[in-house]
Amino acid sequence: HTDSVACTALNLDCNLTEDTTKTPPLAAVGGYDGAIVIYNPYTGEKLQVLEGPSDVEWLCFHPKGGSVLLAGSVADGTVWMYHIPMKKCMQVFVGHQSGVTAGSFSADGKWALSASQDGTLRVWAPRTGNCRHTFKTGEAGLTCLAIGGGSDGQLVLVGAEDGAAHACHVGTKKIVATLRHFEPPNNQANDDEEMELPMSVEAVGFSPANPNWCATGGVDGVLKIWDLSHDGQCRQVCKRPEEGNATARKAGITRLRWHAALPLVLTASTDGVLRLWDARSGAMLKEITGHSDVINDMDVAFLQPENNGGTIIAATASDDKSARIFEIDVAAALPSQQQ
Repeated sequence: HTDSVACTALNLDCNLTEDTTKTPPLAAVGGYDGAIVIYNPYTGEKLQVLEGPSDVEWLCFHPKGGSVLLAGSVADGTVWMYHIPMKKCMQVFVGHQSGVTAGSFSADGKWALSASQDGTLRVWAPRTGNCRHTFKTGEAGLTCLAIGGGSDGQLVLVGAEDGAAHACHVGTKKIVATLRHFEPPNNQANDDEEMELPMSVEAVGFSPANPNWCATGGVDGVLKIWDLSHDGQCRQVCKRPEEGNATARKAGITRLRWHAALPLVLTASTDGVLRLWDARSGAMLKEITGHSDVINDMDVAFLQPENNGGTIIAATASDDKSARIFEIDVAAALPSQQQ
């Protein structure tokens, strides 16, 4: 890549067939140079390069099969859908009034979802390219998106620049909860100062083990755990030990992912560090270093997660112009295993 690597996606958690010639394991990497490069995640071999949006902001594989890829542009507000084995673009979704900052397929794979700086979450029909519904969350631009929430898996969570996160139900087409991740101090003198506050929610996610639990991460470096089954109650606030020090450098959270089976959250930050958190106690369990600059994106896969947490494989993309693969032994990070 000749510019910042903005996003990465793995298809290892998709329902791959046993015939790896049809749906091989893939890692997709997108950058602000407009290139989407497809790699073999195990060997690092470059398999193909896709042409598409000018600034690729995010990537997502289809949950069934892992051979269809979504890519969103922050430059022109479009979303592109590719068929990797056929090496072709199948659809371009057009309708957002501003950059598309996040997107995904729905949990059941029936819809394509996109969140934009225009303050809307759109639901698209992949076959026709038509927009089926638009959630209008407010004036603030949307920054991030997560799927698979609620007992029916139909909840989508989007984070916004004004410090809020909104839970939207794709089936009923209603916004069911608004979570206030960042509350401005009461002594704000004017609106100009308020704009400089670390308000924006940059990462959101649902817990696979308890889909009514979700998490928000912000530029303030704080991770919050919420319970949607209790009117969006905030259950835990997770901070680095040095976060309370006024002179400490803020490490804003850029991405987060819940563990597949345990109440653990992995976050990526602007200081280039991955951190593993206990969502119940709020404790930071482990820091994983390697990048020298902001981590722009992170995707994860879990190997044997039921076996003491198993192993987390994390693919990251950074402003240091590199993409890295990390292997994290979860059991070694748990307090009970350290004694």
